[in-house]
Order: sequence, then C-alpha cells, then structure tokens
Amino acid sequence: MHKYYVSITEAEYNVESKSFEISIKFIGHDLEKALNSAGAPNLYLGTDKEKSNANDYLKRYIDKKFEMVVDGKKLKYEFIGKEINNDDFIYCFIKSNQIEQPKKVFIKSSLLTEVFSGQANTVYLKSGNQKASYYLTKDKMSQTHTLSQASEK
Repeated sequence: MHKYYVSITEAEYNVESKSFEISIKFIGHDLEKALNSAGAPNLYLGTDKEKSNANDYLKRYIDKKFEMVVDGKKLKYEFIGKEINNDDFIYCFIKSNQIEQPKKVFIKSSLLTEVFSGQANTVYLKSGNQKASYYLTKDKMSQTHTLSQASEK
C-alpha cells in the first residue's frame, strides 16, 4: 500500500467537435481494487489475461463516479479507450456528447472514494483560454465553475 491516493482528470472543451475531451489518470492497483469492490471480477488490466469486457466495467464505473453538468444538462460519455503503462498508471479517455460553448460547469468526482477515505481527485478544466483546477475529496466531491463569455480568444 502507499500513502497517497490520487486521480487526475483533465477535461477540455473542444470547440470544433463541440464536446469535452476527458482523460482520467488512475493508479492501476487502486482502480482494480475499486472495480472489484463495485462487483467487477479481477480484470487483469494491461496483462495478457485482461478480460475482454474490461472497458465495459471501466465505462460503467466512470459513469457512476464522474459527472459533469453543463448549463443544466448532464453530459453522457463515450468511452474512447485506455492506456496502461509499466509505471502502474492507467489512463482512461472519454468524450462527452455535443454541447454548445459551456457557460456553467458542475463537476462531481467520487472516483475511488468508496475504497480510500483519503482519496483526492484533482480536476483540471479548460475551455478556450480559461483554466480552472479543483481538489475534490470524499468530504467535498463537487465544484461549479462559471466561464466568462470571452473564452474563445
């Protein structure tokens, strides 16, 4: 076990596709533990024994634990894929449904908090030239950010 439990989420609004492109970086064995706790079998992520439906479990877990509401509309996600490195980090890539230029963004991240009470989820939000970052924990899982309308410079 290690002392710190973190995930890093980057959510950037893409003006051309009119969607948020999102990457979530997990510590691999922490993610596996959370997936097991949520009822998934051992998925053997990143190994020759990886279950063929591993991405389905990842998508369901992210859908349940990471939420963005833009201008009152809850985003839906398409699971693009994952990248697993030898350093025990797992990157999951998702893309939101199409939305117009965001004005108000609500973010809730309870990733891994059901397994690790000290879990911290850092979220970086970017839209145009505007950037914001949030440090979310079990005690403070959500944040709302209002974007100015001059974001496309």
